Amino acid sequence: MQEKTVDLWSPARREQQFEQLFYSEYDRMYRAAHILLGNEDEAKDVVQDVFVQLWTGTSPLRKESITAFLLTCVRNRCLNIIAHRQTEQKAMQLLTPETVDEGSHDDELVEVIKTYIDEQLTPQTSRIIQMRYYEEQSYKEISQSLGVSLSAINKHIVQGMRKLRSTFKNKEA
Repeated sequence: MQEKTVDLWSPARREQQFEQLFYSEYDRMYRAAHILLGNEDEAKDVVQDVFVQLWTGTSPLRKESITAFLLTCVRNRCLNIIAHRQTEQKAMQLLTPETVDEGSHDDELVEVIKTYIDEQLTPQTSRIIQMRYYEEQSYKEISQSLGVSLSAINKHIVQGMRKLRSTFKNKEA
């Protein structure tokens, strides 16, 4: 037996229905995001993003599962943010090696890594990594600047960092 889906957004009452959904679910979604992220602003942004996606989307929703759906969306966005944080931390550790003896050896290693990024990675991957870690631009800023999707930005960074890690994992810092 197939479950019946109901489009919650009747054209005549869409805004009112959306507003009711927002007020009934916002607190629960915010609390879940805040627990996962530990940051009020990020939690608010996540909930806002989910509601924006819902408002602009055309997905029909089942009335009996809307809360579970919204909480799943919040959880997934939070997990993406957490994974992104971890990737950034690893990248920063790789791109800015920290050692007790700060000297020309560190500078040389940083230059070797920069040269590798410029010469061994694809031009697009190299440019994206430079924009992200040297120019400290967000994924969104890079996406808008280069005219590529956020997922493409993420793919280039993940691939570039994987190559950097495998190349430099046994090098002395």
